[in-house]
Amino acid sequence: MLGVLIPIEAAVRDGRYDDALRQLAAVPADVPLPAALSWRLGVLLHQRGRFDAAESCFQRADLDVADQHRASALADQAQVLAGWAATRWAKGDQVRTRQLADKAVRAAEQSGDDSAVAAAYVAQALAAFSDGDRADNEHAYAQALAAAERAGDFSQQLRIRCNVGSRLVEEGRYRPAVEELDEAVRLGELLGHQTLLALARHNRAEAWLGLGELRRARSDADEALTVWQRAGSPLAAFGLALTARVHRVRGAVGQAVAAYQAALAMGEPDGNSQVLVEACAGLARISYADNPVAAARYAERALSMPSAAGPTVAALAAGWVALCSGDPQTALRYGDQVRSEAGRRRDAASLAEAMELTALAAHRASPDSTSTRAGRRSLASLVEAATIWAELDNEFALAANALLQARLSGDRVTEEIAYERLNQLGVQEGAWHVAGPLAAIGSAPVPEVEVQTLGQFTVRLAGVSVPVGTWQSRKARDLLKMVVGQLGRPVAREALATALWPEARTEVALRRLSVLISTVRGVLDPSRQHPADRYLATDPATVRINPAHVAVDAQRFYQAARAAIAADGTSTTKAQQSGSPNPGRAAAGGGDVPADGELRLLRRLEAVVAMYTGDFCDDGEVAGDLVQRPRALLADLHREAIHQLSRRCLQLGRAEAAIGWYLRLTVEDSYDEPAHLGLVSALSIAGRHGEASRRYQEYVARMREIDVDPAAFPHPERIRPPA
Repeated sequence: MLGVLIPIEAAVRDGRYDDALRQLAAVPADVPLPAALSWRLGVLLHQRGRFDAAESCFQRADLDVADQHRASALADQAQVLAGWAATRWAKGDQVRTRQLADKAVRAAEQSGDDSAVAAAYVAQALAAFSDGDRADNEHAYAQALAAAERAGDFSQQLRIRCNVGSRLVEEGRYRPAVEELDEAVRLGELLGHQTLLALARHNRAEAWLGLGELRRARSDADEALTVWQRAGSPLAAFGLALTARVHRVRGAVGQAVAAYQAALAMGEPDGNSQVLVEACAGLARISYADNPVAAARYAERALSMPSAAGPTVAALAAGWVALCSGDPQTALRYGDQVRSEAGRRRDAASLAEAMELTALAAHRASPDSTSTRAGRRSLASLVEAATIWAELDNEFALAANALLQARLSGDRVTEEIAYERLNQLGVQEGAWHVAGPLAAIGSAPVPEVEVQTLGQFTVRLAGVSVPVGTWQSRKARDLLKMVVGQLGRPVAREALATALWPEARTEVALRRLSVLISTVRGVLDPSRQHPADRYLATDPATVRINPAHVAVDAQRFYQAARAAIAADGTSTTKAQQSGSPNPGRAAAGGGDVPADGELRLLRRLEAVVAMYTGDFCDDGEVAGDLVQRPRALLADLHREAIHQLSRRCLQLGRAEAAIGWYLRLTVEDSYDEPAHLGLVSALSIAGRHGEASRRYQEYVARMREIDVDPAAFPHPERIRPPA
């Protein structure tokens, strides 16, 4: 029977792997395979995700060690045992994985073969990962990579880098993971190893997801999935599960469900526990709102299955489903379980999420405890979780956490900024209906009356726009614009009457104003269900908007922008007092704003700038000081926020971003001297010296047009942040 194996061995030597596997299928299952052939075919099948077929190859290996070729036989034996351990690991079998890995290491070290040593230590690293022993896992991978480099085994080096990147992702060290996986992608492209290249991109997608970079995560995940699907590989199940998770996080619920269900269907035949746990946990989170019975069933199934990554994925899903379904005590129990397990595994991301889960569950269990010691503990847990998310550089989680803190503390301005930041990151409305932090806290209630003034003027009642014809007259709209333009302050009746009817006698104009106020109240409360002053409050001398029941975008922007600019100014002042040119470093040395807080200030300014969607009531319908003054005030505030944002980008070494903002400022106002000089500095820092020189000459020309002496060419080193 050994003759039937000769063509298979020849096909493997020639790299005709598909031919080798086709010929192997014709060999009776009871025919033993030489160890050298067994492990090569087994590794090939494992990399393609065919774990059952791979294990069958390893089980058929002839592991007898002849004295004549003892070293070579031991090396092949080690490779078989290492590959077999990897298949058991993929199925969540911790005990057998450890047994096989230990045997592989002993055989490999006796053989003295570096390729075998590398494979054996990879198996030991997997076993350590399942045990939650991160130190042993790290040590084993270091041993494996050193052996693979000594052997010149580039395929094994690529595999190790993929696995190390995955481990870094599990630990929440997303930036180092991206760097490791960038090298793996480069190596995979160099080798033309499509299967492992897809794995590198898949793992990098997980790292991008951990950083909250949803678009990059989706791009890498889609590329990996395409390769696996084109090859008909069962590994496509991993790709589907990750793609589903990206969709779930960004709130694309329909796409997430479809991908999770496809992953489930692919993972079940092989009993792929990693895929099955992820898919069931994801479906549990998504199903809770529409089908709580199905959600509970999915959560129970996820909890019942072994997983190489431990129970945190399933327990977090079960905890969020419980909390969002109104069972905070069960949520607390799962949160405490994850906190313990995540600490043991050095899983910072799961730890932060568990802290948020327990904080919200405790708040839900005692909803009136905001001002009590328990309420303060909940907020403290959220603050600690935010610190972890900042260390992990997870922009999405930071924005969501900021919203949680704002909601619990009643800070509407910060909540608005956080909501805008989530929108910038690509989060859709569906995210509020997936069991997790956003669903647990709930979306902000739709305002009874919402007045949009930045750009196009629109009024919405409970989210529904008021048709233009409902107003009866344009002056009714003009009146509301003038009142909301005061940004919460009362405006004198006489000033309104004069602005609306400048030619009329004062007493006539005031009578007309009273009628018009009644008209506006009728538009805002067409059923007359509420007291007259509920939306438009008046007294004998003034008129004002009631902010308790009317949301005005201009007022929200005004408050958010002033708060963000003040916070940024405070940070800069602390830096100047410390003598540091970089506010982040000054704060890190003892100020109230931590170093990672500088990035949060940057993101806050970005969100504030995005809130300004156009000039105040810029529709040409009404003019006069009562509209022109707030229009100019808000536009100036917007420019000031962009100036602060541009400077902050430079201080944090983000010259290209600063260039974009400074260009915007100079286009809007060609005589803005600080913007011109900032642009020249940013271009110089970015190494774009020719363009910096041209922009400086343009600045000089603009200044001479208005008889202003131009400043000297700015020296970038004076504002460049320290290395």
